[in-house]
Amino acid sequence: MNIAFYPYWAAKTLLSLINVIYIMVITTYIYSLTGSVLSAAMFPLIQIIARIIAGLTLPLLVNRFPFSRLLISISIAKTFIMTCIAISLNHLISQLPLLLLGVVILSFLDGWETPLLKTLTPRLVQGEDLIKANSLLSFSNQTVIIVGYAMTGFAVMNWGASQTFWAATSLSWAVLIFMIAMGSLTRNVEQPQKSAVSRNVLREGWSILWNNPTLRLITLMDIAQALAGSIWIGAVTLAFAKEALGRGEGWWGLMNSSYAAGTMLGGILALALAKRIQKHLIASMTMGSLLFSLLTIVYGLNNLPWLALVLCILMGPVHQIRDVAQQTALQNSVPVEFLTKVYATHGVLISIVMSVSIVIFGLVADQLGVRWIYLIGGALFIVSAICSISLSRVHRNHHNAKHTKNM
Repeated sequence: MNIAFYPYWAAKTLLSLINVIYIMVITTYIYSLTGSVLSAAMFPLIQIIARIIAGLTLPLLVNRFPFSRLLISISIAKTFIMTCIAISLNHLISQLPLLLLGVVILSFLDGWETPLLKTLTPRLVQGEDLIKANSLLSFSNQTVIIVGYAMTGFAVMNWGASQTFWAATSLSWAVLIFMIAMGSLTRNVEQPQKSAVSRNVLREGWSILWNNPTLRLITLMDIAQALAGSIWIGAVTLAFAKEALGRGEGWWGLMNSSYAAGTMLGGILALALAKRIQKHLIASMTMGSLLFSLLTIVYGLNNLPWLALVLCILMGPVHQIRDVAQQTALQNSVPVEFLTKVYATHGVLISIVMSVSIVIFGLVADQLGVRWIYLIGGALFIVSAICSISLSRVHRNHHNAKHTKNM
């Protein structure tokens, strides 16, 4: 692999850990200041809105500034804001609006940084190594998220929110060092041809996403999966443990741990099967979606607590293999110079869909019962599988057309 992949891998892994610590600390801090669940719930909502707006504006930045300079500048700004919040966190008891302003700025910067980082994977790694890189990134990301949630809860209880946030700030300085090292190794990243009309720049990602049949179908798959993804938020899984399985918070924790273990196992399996997944990307997506749909429906109909744990473990590998194949297919469907704009547009769509789905599934749970959430989610995963079958037809037609043209 390209030598620049390793600081990139380290930076992305640390950013996932920082994000977990940051979310848990700020949520806990806001709740302790206000005593209001609604106020604490506003934090992720503010994050989503800021990231959506950032995604819409990112093409303007990409069109104006060199890639490596933009990436390093965003990392410097994030580190500076994190440090300012860490220094003043104990003094923000009566200044909640200032804290939320810092959250908005960080969310904007994150909304710019995430698509840029995603773009780097296919730039740094090609061929069969791409599926390995995606598997490795997915595995390390899931691992630090699991460890991060466990460690952050312990750290906040024993050391307090302020000291725990300082840990995240220290890690952000480490990320900045990796970004600078990575920037020096990626200065040859080419920029797309600059457009003289800002309106065209803003529309370019949407145009590519819609006019590219492969990318359009992969995006439809992601939308279906994002809609269904809300069935796994904490409030829904807790309600399922209590209402459907007749168990409490302890069993809910076991279910989360089982899924986490399955996800880690899936990361290892995806790495081991990297070559096979690379050769059968569409088949991997189709089978992954169908199996995940089946497991989700069985999970929703199940009454046995022990079977729920087994199903949670089985879902992890299926999800990982499907996700790695889908990510690789998306990266292969677009020239690398346009990937940043495509990822920005894609991220905006998925953020909007997830925001809407949380509300929809909340209403479904209240009106029809929590089991219906998983049955509907299973149906959405079937829709995703149908899209991948259509994708196979598109690729076959494209291959036949190309073969006919060459005759």
